Amino acid sequence: MKRGYITSETTSKQFFDKIEEEVNEVFDEYILHKKGKPNKLGEELSDVILTCLNYAHHFSIDIEKEILKKIDKNETRKD
Repeated sequence: MKRGYITSETTSKQFFDKIEEEVNEVFDEYILHKKGKPNKLGEELSDVILTCLNYAHHFSIDIEKEILKKIDKNETRKD
């Protein structure tokens, strides 16, 4: 996981640590955005998404299937 390299030994904990790191970077960029300063909010959001996709791939989760199930669940949910 260091510098983004995933090996067969990469653990869930290492992925979760990386996701946390990336979410913190999103928050930092959000603060800059709110202050009207130049920021990389979109880039950092992309990093979160890519890390999550890598997690799903690494642990053989059919993320497309899960996303479609979640969308269906959200559409039929009563608020």
